[in-house]
Amino acid sequence: MADGLTIRPVSITSLQSEPVTPEGRYDWGPSVMRDDDGLYKMWWVRLGGTGQEKRFPFSARLPDGGVLSFTYPDWGDRVYYAESADGVHWALGVAPMVLAPAESRQEINHVGTPAVIKVSGTYFMYYETCADYLARQRADGSPYLESEYHNQVFVATSDDGRAWHKRLSDRSPQPVVAAPRENLDFGRQRYGLGQPSAFCRDGRFVLHYVDSCTGPGDFIVRVEADNPYFHAARSFPLSLRSANGAAVPAGSVARFAQTDVKPLGDTYYLIRPAYGTGKLGILASRDGLFRQDADAVMPGDVYPQIDVPDPRGSDWLERLYPDFLTTPTGEILVENGRVAIYYSSGAGFKDRANTWDLFRADVSLRDLRRVAQACRAGGDG
Repeated sequence: MADGLTIRPVSITSLQSEPVTPEGRYDWGPSVMRDDDGLYKMWWVRLGGTGQEKRFPFSARLPDGGVLSFTYPDWGDRVYYAESADGVHWALGVAPMVLAPAESRQEINHVGTPAVIKVSGTYFMYYETCADYLARQRADGSPYLESEYHNQVFVATSDDGRAWHKRLSDRSPQPVVAAPRENLDFGRQRYGLGQPSAFCRDGRFVLHYVDSCTGPGDFIVRVEADNPYFHAARSFPLSLRSANGAAVPAGSVARFAQTDVKPLGDTYYLIRPAYGTGKLGILASRDGLFRQDADAVMPGDVYPQIDVPDPRGSDWLERLYPDFLTTPTGEILVENGRVAIYYSSGAGFKDRANTWDLFRADVSLRDLRRVAQACRAGGDG
């Protein structure tokens, strides 16, 4: 548990403030780099689309074998883009939308959690999107729609970070990390694979993502390849064990969703929410396996942590989708002896999404090294 270490950031900055109304927009899932031109560039998710102007037909299977047909509007999670001269001041209110779902059989309604890197002049955006809806039936047999599921990881490329082209085509994109077909079977429908985190080092593309369909809970899986499309990708040779001995996905290096993993020097750092505490969990490992998660029941049980209070008050205790500020290739960037973490803060989850706003916390490099020392003392590699 790394001795319960809790560190405090040097500063916490609110990047914007949206009205908290029932129809209010929300902001989450930032991916931020300082590019070669010196500009800070951010891709993140907010509610967008054209609303009721266009609707898409869809059919979901019911447990009794029937079909629930419905339409949904062109309105959901979309990726937006903004630039900043200092990484603190952003014109988020006028930022353009740069990625929407293809509305194909593989991509419907939402796109989320962009992870952007730049290699040899090309931007690569790894993102998730869902492929199906989960339809349920009440006791009287009447159908209702619960949520989307069968998420997978996709990639798009760009020359400028604004205009994106999906693999293999914009109309019918194909995943680079595909969820198993049996995840669509009744009784087995689960979230799937998603929430990618990417970097490129020494010619190797490294992708971390959450697997929430093949193991007992959420596991962070690491794969590597010599190409950005993860052809012939290899699972990480080390793997976390499960506390109860159940089989876990190959290459599982940590637990719990909403996790970003990036390198700095000879150490990998992991950042994620400690749900409902107003804190972020931060771990370090030299070999890429975060062993402290092996016996963890909840992410808030694992230390070290960063205390990041929301200036709006004690009701705002949820921290969501944190991400390190990086170089173009995805390595943690150190500026003036500090490391920046971008994240969303809110008063709850989906039922309180309209409270989510973007923040930045700066942590001293000295404290980051304290994290690494505490994790090594606690048994991580």
